[in-house]
Amino acid sequence: MKIGNNISQMRIAQKIEKSFMAQELNIALEEYEAIERDERDITLSMLEAIARLLSLDVADLIMLNKPVTGIRNFFFNHNGNSGVNIHVQGIDQEKIRQAYKELYAEELNRIPKLEKLLRQNNIDFDF
Repeated sequence: MKIGNNISQMRIAQKIEKSFMAQELNIALEEYEAIERDERDITLSMLEAIARLLSLDVADLIMLNKPVTGIRNFFFNHNGNSGVNIHVQGIDQEKIRQAYKELYAEELNRIPKLEKLLRQNNIDFDF
């Protein structure tokens, strides 16, 4: 199985240097570069180590270019957080943002109403 290109794509997307990968894997830079060029077979344990460095599951790394339902969106924020978002096609993201804004505004309006109701009924609400 040839997955060197997938490894390379994900490493580049995360702005990780080849030299960092090689150092963390405890192999020579030339060996790591051979992995990305699919010139070197790798063991499952090496694949797991690479996936871990890229904050991915081995399956995601292997299946990176395979068709899936929906859209897979890998994200990396360089603060140790990463993950995969599944975006459902056909949903207008602007409508979702507007709905969240409306819900937030509704909650802000609800708080004074609740406080007034509590006061009217002599209910202590010290938080």
